[in-house]
Amino acid sequence: MAHPAEGLEGQSQVTEVLGSRSRPDLSWVSRVAGVPMEEAVSALESIGRHRAELREMAGQIAATGRAYYAQFPAPLDLYTLLRLVRPAALVESGVASGVSSTFLLLGTKSNGRGTLHSMDYPVRRTVRRGGAPWALPEGADTGWGVPRSLTSRWDLHLGRSEDLLLPLLKELGRLDFYCHDSPVDLQHFRFEMKAIRRYLRPGSVVVADNTDWDTFESTARMMGAKAYRRRSSSLGGFRVPRTR
Repeated sequence: MAHPAEGLEGQSQVTEVLGSRSRPDLSWVSRVAGVPMEEAVSALESIGRHRAELREMAGQIAATGRAYYAQFPAPLDLYTLLRLVRPAALVESGVASGVSSTFLLLGTKSNGRGTLHSMDYPVRRTVRRGGAPWALPEGADTGWGVPRSLTSRWDLHLGRSEDLLLPLLKELGRLDFYCHDSPVDLQHFRFEMKAIRRYLRPGSVVVADNTDWDTFESTARMMGAKAYRRRSSSLGGFRVPRTR
């Protein structure tokens, strides 16, 4: 087990790079995962082992001239959930710079298991200022912030999830962890929630930002789960009961 000081140092590095909003909400994590708070705290401590990867990610993002891009608001929460749930088959919708992908991959590395299948429909920035906050800067490709040392567990698919998701799920045959971080679009979100339902298994976790709460809660209820909102945000999560 990592020393607690290492975990605190790792958290500090993350919030230094991504801002105060990236501070973890371990109360939310413990409720989503269905574990005591102490387990969530312990699971996060190992982030301190990944200082080199965190520095590499920060450097690669900063090299494009901006410290911030559209990115998942709770990267440390993602990592902690991965450590608690230990999923094998992970799917992510929305990549941009690759912050969420990096923390999911760090979780698989710490666990020693799991492959992350990410889908992204890249949009290029066409103006110097403004434009879509998830648009790729000049010279960068989808996931440019993901450290190279993590890519052996990464399967990146470029295109719309409406075209990619169902074939991918059929290929995997199961889904242990799903992360939705695509732009806000109600029809798109409903499509993804409907598509994943039959592939979720007891113990599977679904996390979604840019969430239509009615759709998300309805999906959770269909799976016999309870949806939890993270603080006062559009980020939600639920875990399919391990016994149904």
